Amino acid sequence: MQLNAMAREMNSQYNEDDKNIDFSAAGLYLPAAQTVFATVVSSIVSILACWLFPIGSISAVRTLALTVSAGVLVIRRPLKIGNTKGVNTIFSALRPCCFLYVLCLVLEQLVHTCVSEESTYEAGYWRRIIYHTSMTVLIFAAFLRSKSPRSEDSDVPFFVSVVALLIIALLPPPAIALSGPLCSPPTLVGAGERILRAFFFSCVYVVLVYSSAPISNNLADTVVCVMRSATASAWILGSVIYAMPLAALQICVIIYFSFQKSSTEYEGVSDVEHGHHTDLSSRLSPTVSTSAAIDDHSDIVAAAAALTRKPHTVPDGLGSGSTLSFKLSLPAHMTEQQQQHITDIATNF
Repeated sequence: MQLNAMAREMNSQYNEDDKNIDFSAAGLYLPAAQTVFATVVSSIVSILACWLFPIGSISAVRTLALTVSAGVLVIRRPLKIGNTKGVNTIFSALRPCCFLYVLCLVLEQLVHTCVSEESTYEAGYWRRIIYHTSMTVLIFAAFLRSKSPRSEDSDVPFFVSVVALLIIALLPPPAIALSGPLCSPPTLVGAGERILRAFFFSCVYVVLVYSSAPISNNLADTVVCVMRSATASAWILGSVIYAMPLAALQICVIIYFSFQKSSTEYEGVSDVEHGHHTDLSSRLSPTVSTSAAIDDHSDIVAAAAALTRKPHTVPDGLGSGSTLSFKLSLPAHMTEQQQQHITDIATNF
């Protein structure tokens, strides 16, 4: 096993030119289950790493290493059945879900690293109010994005979420000594809550990715999809436990509005929904467009040549210097410019 060979394999696997996403294929949804399973497994490993070791020997670094390793082993390659179109495109946007969850664990652990003995209750009280207010704004922005998952008109929900997260980072909740998800053994109820949060977070993230799938398997489209999905599902990892039913409601909202007609839609998604498996290269590639124009020109010439093979009767009294005019029976679907083009070619013939 060589690192160079693994890198080349991943590069060739995920740079495939997937032009269509076949949402009717069951194999397309296997990576969704794989992503949810990987995130939940990472959460379970982070809990077991704190339970199986004595309190004095618990290390946040070791817990982080075990958690990341468990997620990577599950999410390394996409599960495939046959040659389903769009699996690589979808999986490239689903894969960061597990790592985003681990990143949130790390950030939560960092909150509890700087504990001051001089902190007062009043300061912690106001910071808690700011934190929960920011979480409320984050939930509102998440549902705003869920209401129009494919909208390209505005990214206001994304920027509102970013501002709310920035406020939380600048004014985090008060730290508690010897606590955190990577070095503190949780209670049984606390462990169940963390697993439940990981499950809901991954489910909402997965549904958002499928509802606003990238139109192609390139870095720009994938990053946009990941950033929108991550900010619209991040509230699940930080809100109070009583807000968890809103995650199920958010999934229902996303699914409902995904089937509604949108003013701006991803071309790959809308084509599959209407039963048209149009090759995206025919819309985006200049080479293909040029070839199509050449084919149209050839069809026009062939039509004009066919019309000239029809016998035409020359009226009496027309000599060589007279002008011969005749009317061509052209297809009704042709534009006026195409009809004029055929007439000119037929006259030259």
